[in-house]
Amino acid sequence: MLKIANFDELEAAAKKYLNIRQKEPDPESQRLALGIFDFFASSDFGFPLRKEAVITQSTTTYFYVNNSAFPSLFEFISEVLHMNIPIIINAAKFGPGEIIIEKENEKDARDELDSSVRELQKLVTAKSFKS
Repeated sequence: MLKIANFDELEAAAKKYLNIRQKEPDPESQRLALGIFDFFASSDFGFPLRKEAVITQSTTTYFYVNNSAFPSLFEFISEVLHMNIPIIINAAKFGPGEIIIEKENEKDARDELDSSVRELQKLVTAKSFKS
């Protein structure tokens, strides 16, 4: 099985998966998908976010480190969950470049972020059992 070590490798695997699966499903696309599902299933899974959040009016926005966007990863998630981008889980909107939380208090936003990441993780890993 493919072992993915970080989000850069995760993005590369998602991009390769999306390119391959456009033709027809094959063992390589399945191997890539299983590697992505395995990464999501990790007990220490979490998005690489900058420490500081931007709080405006009724939202808190978290940006990925190094101005990363992960467009292929979100396209993969969108495809397996049959959801539009941004992926909306509870009060969180996950998308390329940022995660927006519908909370204006940073502690409440962090709690919502943690809860929504776990819910997203559950939804994605549940799809691995259906593949």
